[in-house]
Amino acid sequence: MTTFLNRRRFLELSTAAAATLAIPARSAISWDNASPMSPPPSNAGQRGLLLYIDMRLGAEGDAFRRVIQAAASTHPLLITLSGGRPMIDISSPNPQQLAYNHVVLIALANDPLLQQAWQREAAIQPASRSLFAFGFGHIQGSIGYLEADRNPFLHAAAIPKAPYECEWISLTGTDSIGVTLAVDGFLKQGLVNGLIAAPGWKRTAPTLLDRDPLSPGFVTPAVIPEKLGSLRRIALTQVAEDEYRGALEDIGTMPQMIWQAKYYEPGQWDAPGQIASYHNYATGLHRRAYGNAVWAASFTSAAEAMGAAPKIAAAARLQPAGTGTWKGELPPYAWGTAALGDSPTTGTIELHIVNETLLLIAKSLPVSF
Repeated sequence: MTTFLNRRRFLELSTAAAATLAIPARSAISWDNASPMSPPPSNAGQRGLLLYIDMRLGAEGDAFRRVIQAAASTHPLLITLSGGRPMIDISSPNPQQLAYNHVVLIALANDPLLQQAWQREAAIQPASRSLFAFGFGHIQGSIGYLEADRNPFLHAAAIPKAPYECEWISLTGTDSIGVTLAVDGFLKQGLVNGLIAAPGWKRTAPTLLDRDPLSPGFVTPAVIPEKLGSLRRIALTQVAEDEYRGALEDIGTMPQMIWQAKYYEPGQWDAPGQIASYHNYATGLHRRAYGNAVWAASFTSAAEAMGAAPKIAAAARLQPAGTGTWKGELPPYAWGTAALGDSPTTGTIELHIVNETLLLIAKSLPVSF
C-alpha cells in the first residue's frame, strides 16, 4: 500500500544517510572538547535511560521529574528503555552520555538540546504560541508536541560504529501548558508521536495536510492489542494526515482515525553496525518505523471496513488466509550496497478485520550480524 511503501522508502533514505549525519555546529552540545569513553560501550547491557529536563521549567520540571521517576517501574516504555536500571537524571549531559543511552527529553521549544536533536518536521514559535507540523498544519494555542526517533548522537560522524541502537523521545510544546500536555500523553497513554491541544486552539492558515490535534484525555481504541504473542505494547503514534491520504489513494475512502502501536521484543535494538541499523530503525519508535507494529484504521461501520480490507490487502500484496484475514511478508530491506543486494525476508504482515477497524500487523524477524 502507498503508506507502507512510503515508510519503506523513508527507511532506505534515512539509514543510508546515517553514516554522514553530523551534529549541527550551532548547538551548545559539541564533541569538540569531549574526551571519548574509555573504552566506549561494547554491548547493550551498558545502555541506560537518560532523563533531561529543561531547567527553565522550574517547579513544573521538578513535578515532571517526580512523576517520571514514580512511573519508572510501571510504564511499559520506561521499563523497556531503562532495562531495570536507575535513570540517569542530569541537566548538563556530555555527548557520550547522550550518545550511548536512550533519552527522554522534556523541554521548552527553544531549548538548545531539543533544537539539536529533533527532526525538523515541526517549527514552534513560542512568542505566538503557534506551530507548523508536517501532516498537521499551522496551529495556534497551548499545544503539546511529541516526537520519537533513533538517537541522533549515536549516529553522528564522531561514532564510527554504533554498538547498539538507542531511542530518543522529545516532549515539548508551544508553552508550558503544552509541555504538560505532552508529558501527560506520554505517561498516561504511551504517546510518543503526535499533537495534543488544550481547548481553544485554532488554525492560522490552511494546508493540504491538516490533521487535527488530539484532545487532552484522548482515548485509544480498545481493539489495539496489548500484546502480539510475546511482544508487549510500549508506545503509540497519532498518525498524520499524509498517511490518511495514502489510505485514501489505496482504498478510495478515508478512515475516521488511524493509530500506530509499537511493540517490543527483547533484543530488537541490540545488534551493532550499519547493516543491523535497518532492523533497529524499523522496530524503533519513529512515526514511520513499521516493524513490530500494529496499524489500526477505524471506519464508520463494519461494512465500510470490510469493503476497504481487500483493497489494502491487494496494495500490500497479501493473500487471503481465512475469513477476514490476509497474510504476507514484509519487504526486504534495501541495504544500499550492490554487493549485498537485498536482505532475506524481514518479517510477516497480517491484515485482520475487527468490527469497524482494520488491524495491519507487522512482525519483524530478529537479526544478528
